[in-house]
Amino acid sequence: MTRKPVLWLAVVMTVALLAVSGCSPAGTTAPEEGDGTPAAPAEEVIEWVGQSHAGGITMQHASLKRVGERIEDLSNGRLKMVVEVGGGIAPATKEWAAVDGGTLDFAVTCWMFLRDRNPSCGLFTMVSGGMSPMETLAWMNYGGGFEFAQEMLDSTDLDVHAVENGGWMGPPEIFVSTNEPLTKAGDFDGMKIRGAGDAAEIWSTLGASMVFIPPNEVYESMERGVIDGYEVSMPTLDWEFGLNEAAKYIYLSPARQPYEYNPFIVNGKRWAELPDDLKAIVVEVNQAETIRAYTELLSADMVTLQKYRDFGTNVEELPQALVDEYAAAARVYYDEKAASDDFNGRVLESYWNYQKAVQEIWGRV
Repeated sequence: MTRKPVLWLAVVMTVALLAVSGCSPAGTTAPEEGDGTPAAPAEEVIEWVGQSHAGGITMQHASLKRVGERIEDLSNGRLKMVVEVGGGIAPATKEWAAVDGGTLDFAVTCWMFLRDRNPSCGLFTMVSGGMSPMETLAWMNYGGGFEFAQEMLDSTDLDVHAVENGGWMGPPEIFVSTNEPLTKAGDFDGMKIRGAGDAAEIWSTLGASMVFIPPNEVYESMERGVIDGYEVSMPTLDWEFGLNEAAKYIYLSPARQPYEYNPFIVNGKRWAELPDDLKAIVVEVNQAETIRAYTELLSADMVTLQKYRDFGTNVEELPQALVDEYAAAARVYYDEKAASDDFNGRVLESYWNYQKAVQEIWGRV
C-alpha cells in the first residue's frame, strides 16, 4: 500500500524534470522560442521601366539614370527604376503615347512632342525670346506655369501624370549650324533647316523650309544636301551626337531657344497606385536633379565650345541683324498665337508678365 504513492510521486517529478530540461519524451526537441510565429510580410517591391528620348551616351540620358538610382536608394529598393535609352523600348520622341499605353511606366521627354494632341504644347518646352532657364523654372514652380501645363495635358485625354516641377532643364541651344556663313537679314530665306516646335514655325515665316528628322539622321542629311542647316540641342549634346562633323559653322544666340524644359512623366494608373511616401521621393529627386543637370551641362558647354574650335569649327555669334529679324518674327508669332486661342492667351500673358516683373527688378537672372 505504501509503494503506490511513492511511484506516483516519482513519475510526476520525472515529467517535471523533463519539462524544465527542455527535452520531451521520445527524445524529440522542444520548439525553440518564437517558432510558429508568422514572419512580418516583406515590403512590396515596385518596378518601373522607362526611357529618355535621348541616346545612351548623352548627359541628358545620364541625368535620368541618376534619377533612377537615387529613387532606388532613397526608397530602400522599394521602387526599382529600369532606365533605357531613347528608342530602347518605345520609338524616340513617342514617349507620351508609350507612357499613356503602359509600354513605358515613365519617361523624360519634350512637351513639344505632344503637338499632334495639342498645338499649345510647345509653350512649355521653350519660348523664343523668352526667359532664362532659372526665370522659367521660377515661373513654372511659383508663377502658374506648371498648372497651365497640367491643364494642357488634361485636354489631351492621355493617362499621363507630369511630376510637379520635376524634369530636365537645359541651357540655351546652338541657334543654328550650317555649312555656309550667315551674315545679314534675309539669309534664312530659302534655306532648308532641320527644326522642331514653335521655332520651326517662326523660321518658316522668314522663308525657311523646315524639316523634322531624328538627330541620328542629321549628319547624313547634311552630307547629302537634304538640309542646309539644323538645330538639335546644346553644344555638348550636339557633340555627343557626333554633329561636330556635320557643319562648318555654329552660330550662338539664346534668341531661338533660351532653354529646353522636358518633364518627367508617369503612367497615370501607376502614379495613382504609388504610396504617398514614394511619390514624395520621386518628386524631390526630380526637382533636385533639374538643378544639378542644368548646372552640369552649362559648365560642360563652355568646355565643349573649345572642343569645337580645336576641331576646326567656326564658332560665331549670330549676326545681330539675324537676331533682330528672328526676334521680331517670334513676337508676331506669339501675338497671333495668343489672339487665336484663349488658353494660349492666358499662358502667354502670364509668361510675359512674369518676365517683365523679373526684368524690372534684376534685368535678367
